[in-house]
Amino acid sequence: MSSQSENLKVIFFEPSSETKGGNVIADGYFSFVPTFSEGESINITLARREMTNATVHNPIGHKTHRVVKTDWVLMIDERSKKALATLVVSVSRIDQIEPVADFPDIVATHA
Repeated sequence: MSSQSENLKVIFFEPSSETKGGNVIADGYFSFVPTFSEGESINITLARREMTNATVHNPIGHKTHRVVKTDWVLMIDERSKKALATLVVSVSRIDQIEPVADFPDIVATHA
């Protein structure tokens, strides 16, 4: 399957709650096998040029969702008999965006 990694689809799914139904919040194809751990904080944002939101400009530094669970869905294409894998990542929204640890300011001086 490594030579067919473009067949790996990842779906980010927000499960239903008492107040709203579940929905797919993002999906796409990966050229590598991503690893997500339950409880891990990740960033899911839609990048738009006109946005000035710090979350969009610093996707590594801000976490918007927490991984609840991961599930693999494997299907066989009847025609080609190849396995097609889909990774479903169930996430919950983090109410307050979690910044990662701040890096100290670097002051450069030269002699």
